Amino acid sequence: MSEKIPKNVKCYDKCSYSIVTFTEYFFFNLGFKVASRPWTTICICWLIVILSAFGFFRFHQEKNPLKLWVPSQSTFYHDTNWLMSKFQNGFRLESVLFEAPDILTPDALKEILKIDRRIKSIVTSEGVGWEDICFKIPEVDSSLDFLYKSKSKNGTVEIFDPSVILSPSAYCKMLESFDSICFERNLLQLWNFDESKLNKLTKQDILDKIDKFKIDPILGNLKNYEDLLGGIVRNETGHIVTATSLHTLYMVYVNFSSVDMDQAGNMAGTADWASLDALEWENDFNALLENISKSDSELGIYYSAARNMDILVIGVGIMVFYVQFVISKLNCVEARITLGCMGLLSVGMAFIVGCGFCSMVGISYGPVHTSLPFLLMGLGVDDMFVILACWEELVSESKLSLEQRVGYMLKHAGVSITVTTVTDVMAFLIGSSTILPSLQSYCLFAAAGVMMTFVFVVTFFIACFTLDQKRIYANRNGALFCYVHQDHVKNECSQRKISNDVFEFLYSRIIFTLPGKIIVILITVVCLGFSIDSTIKLEQRFDPQWFIPQSSHLHTYLTKRTEHYPTAGYEAGVYLGSLNYTNEIQNIRNIVQSLENSPEIIENIHSWLDPFREYVQLNFKKDMFKETLSTNEFNLFLSKFLFSPKGARFQANFRFTDELQCGIPTTNITMSSINFQLRHFDGPKEYLPAMHKAIDIAKNNNFTSGDKFATVWSKIFATWVTDELIDVEVLRNLQLALLCVMICTVILVANLQICFWIFICVLLTMVNVCGFMQRWGVTLDMVSCIGLELAIGLCVDYATHIGHTFLTIQEGSLQERSLKTVVSIGAAVLYGAFSTFIGVSMLSFSQAYTFQVFFKIFALVVLFGMFHGVVLLPVILSFVGPKPYFTHKLVLQTNDVI
Repeated sequence: MSEKIPKNVKCYDKCSYSIVTFTEYFFFNLGFKVASRPWTTICICWLIVILSAFGFFRFHQEKNPLKLWVPSQSTFYHDTNWLMSKFQNGFRLESVLFEAPDILTPDALKEILKIDRRIKSIVTSEGVGWEDICFKIPEVDSSLDFLYKSKSKNGTVEIFDPSVILSPSAYCKMLESFDSICFERNLLQLWNFDESKLNKLTKQDILDKIDKFKIDPILGNLKNYEDLLGGIVRNETGHIVTATSLHTLYMVYVNFSSVDMDQAGNMAGTADWASLDALEWENDFNALLENISKSDSELGIYYSAARNMDILVIGVGIMVFYVQFVISKLNCVEARITLGCMGLLSVGMAFIVGCGFCSMVGISYGPVHTSLPFLLMGLGVDDMFVILACWEELVSESKLSLEQRVGYMLKHAGVSITVTTVTDVMAFLIGSSTILPSLQSYCLFAAAGVMMTFVFVVTFFIACFTLDQKRIYANRNGALFCYVHQDHVKNECSQRKISNDVFEFLYSRIIFTLPGKIIVILITVVCLGFSIDSTIKLEQRFDPQWFIPQSSHLHTYLTKRTEHYPTAGYEAGVYLGSLNYTNEIQNIRNIVQSLENSPEIIENIHSWLDPFREYVQLNFKKDMFKETLSTNEFNLFLSKFLFSPKGARFQANFRFTDELQCGIPTTNITMSSINFQLRHFDGPKEYLPAMHKAIDIAKNNNFTSGDKFATVWSKIFATWVTDELIDVEVLRNLQLALLCVMICTVILVANLQICFWIFICVLLTMVNVCGFMQRWGVTLDMVSCIGLELAIGLCVDYATHIGHTFLTIQEGSLQERSLKTVVSIGAAVLYGAFSTFIGVSMLSFSQAYTFQVFFKIFALVVLFGMFHGVVLLPVILSFVGPKPYFTHKLVLQTNDVI
């Protein structure tokens, strides 16, 4: 280098001088070499893209909700895998919600029966019908009632359990004669789906039946039918008189070990486990109900199957038009049509390379990653505008070649866009340290994409710029390259820097006046106070169902379900492992009693323990709570109990080393469960303590045998576990990201005072974003956490461009230097910020929750980032700005090129 560090300079200033000189020298040489060999650079860039595309052979989009939203280190994650390995077989729900002013009328039930029959008559193109994919259980024959109950002479009811009074062979043969039917929860079961019976019904018949017969006539599924009704109205005696909705639930068989979530999952990562046959049947199920719901049916029909639609947002054309508007001039030669397209192409290339690299190293793509192209588009366009602004500020030197001028352009712009890129990448790398899988994956994809956007902007885009500038020098048309404008004269309008004139007027006449500065400071203070108050009220709440588009049938169904069943709780259970159950009965009893003593969080406990004890006590005259059964006795009694009319409903609560068989003692229990419901809670402050209390009830046991495993599990815990971690993760990641960003800024900007003011601007912006997003209805969840990670990198950009440019201006007072700063770079920063806003504004037209949240956060980042970086920071610097960098030539000697 031709420049030497001045003498009599303090150590930090020497360091600052060396860093600035080195980075500017590096970018000058990079720009010079790229401009000297533009076609070679373009070919190398495309070779990198092609090679990176091979990484897509290992591309994997994660659709398993367990691997997307639940930390792999969490107890819930391990418990879920344990349960799936023990259960292996299970079911998932297909739900239909019927709505009417009064659903309990003969006409309504008849129409529901017609729909039910159409559902059960669905046959897919592969020949799969309802009977092929449903979860089947045995049906109890009503003739069994005469054996089960009888009246004595004195009028008392005596119970004669056929599982005891009949020989095992006779009883088991009788059970084998029962049909296996599809498991469903359907009010029509009370009339055995018989149309002739429904035709004879009156309104009062329906009410009497529901009141009298509150359990299913199906073995193993004893439930209260009132649970299926919503909008219930009762009379003064407490009996049901009307209801506005009816839930019908169909259970589809699932073999967990055979499900491939890559095929069965959905793009939103919200699907339950299901076989491909079941999914094909669901597609026809959805299509049928969609057609019925659009018909003239008097019933409102809302349905749920685990699949939903993906929404594609296409808005690149808007950005192309905007880029042309900013970088082109109003004449045929200086219209940079191709250059604008090549700039956006460089963003696309960066996205391909970033995704290809991440896929190659085994990082999965997730549902929130679809916003990445819009993020990269905003950042890439921002860098392009800064580069072109520096080109416009260069003084035309006839002695300098195009290659040298391109080098000087990149020299001035390079440091500024490097700072913004490095800070963005560091923010994402810090974010990738999270234990939340989807957030971790997103941050790694984003870090790779942002880095490659920077690389292609300073190489591919610069090469394209060089070729485009040669076209301009040759007076070739901006659209038709082959056409040369002879004796072309640039019109005066196209050469005016209108944006610079506007900035100079606004700042010199308004903002930099004393009243203007006071107003800017007052606005800052008022917004800060308002934002602090709102930030304190910011709530953490996450629900994967928010990813479901509002236009989908599933979203409508969930909304109606909440409307008609506002206090519905959540299915849960205590799950016990391979214990010595004969010795652990008292400990299991303690768990059940603890559940019963927690009515504030738990309801509807369905335990097999007390019914089993009563069964043994009644039929075998032994009390398990007072005497210990031998292993053989326990296994024999349990087998009889599970095939008895009273105990058969608990078969689903046990898994054994071998298959359960009638008349044969059970083998060792590998898993058992006790079902209950968690109550409805209003928010994290209620349901997180409830979750921990329920889990503690199971964990705080005194088991001494077997694997000692015991836990409480509920599907809703997946959401609650994430909720619990979000606020901690957000705070930790934001603090670390802010720290690393400021360290990078100190190193690259190399001025402590400017870095301090940049830090203040970033901090104020983040507080404002958090405060106003709370007012906008956004909570702390997975998506907003990602948005806030992005916010740090974005809001650093605006203040850094202003701060760095201020340090390069050597002459004038503080206010004059501040004015020159905003006039020279302010327009580029504004255009870059507006490009980001345009990119995210396209997201606002989507109904997808991810895009809606990103739009809100990015809009706030652009608004407050621009205010603090382009308005507040220049005002501060006009009062207390630092001295410029130590004097160094604005251009290097022409022989300084390596």
